[in-house]
Amino acid sequence: MPVATHTVELYGGAMRVRLPTSMTDASDFRQVPDNQEVYTDADTGASLIVELLSRQHNVANADAGAFFYHDLAKDNGCPLDQIEGEATIELPPNAYPLLSASPSGSSGAQRCDYACLTTGLQRISKYTNEAGRENDVFVGLAVLRFTAPLSTEILVSFSCPTRVHPDSSEAKVVKRLLTEAERQSTLQQAIASLEVVEWGLFVPEE
Repeated sequence: MPVATHTVELYGGAMRVRLPTSMTDASDFRQVPDNQEVYTDADTGASLIVELLSRQHNVANADAGAFFYHDLAKDNGCPLDQIEGEATIELPPNAYPLLSASPSGSSGAQRCDYACLTTGLQRISKYTNEAGRENDVFVGLAVLRFTAPLSTEILVSFSCPTRVHPDSSEAKVVKRLLTEAERQSTLQQAIASLEVVEWGLFVPEE
């Protein structure tokens, strides 16, 4: 059965994306950094984050996937040797159609000219006091890089547990695990539907 989805406005309507209707805005119940939009589904433990970062000039396109994925693993408290099956692929423009073409009337600079997707399993505990009760979590991270003078990198990350430790806090909350098809569909649809409505959201390089 297809997953019910709806269009969600991000950053005050400056961007939008299509997400499952089961995902709710995390800012409704906790503080979220200004450069992030976070949506979660408690029943499956899934979360999707759209994040805006300053351009990493020292990171080549070929290295961007691993660079940002390892940075995310560090934030998740997952040592690099606890990542399984890490793989990066370059995404073709038809995977992000609303960002791969310059908007009509623009100078041509407002488009994504390189994107990649890194996936793998990370061993993550939800809280720092749950060492030894880590869950196996699928983490997929798309990096979308833009033609200068735009100085922003867009990261789209999707995570969900594939195995929940029976003694972890997640075991009391997660009601079911997403199938591989569901998680791939959610991530791919988010990337394909991501759209910039107001380009003034991005600061041009000086």
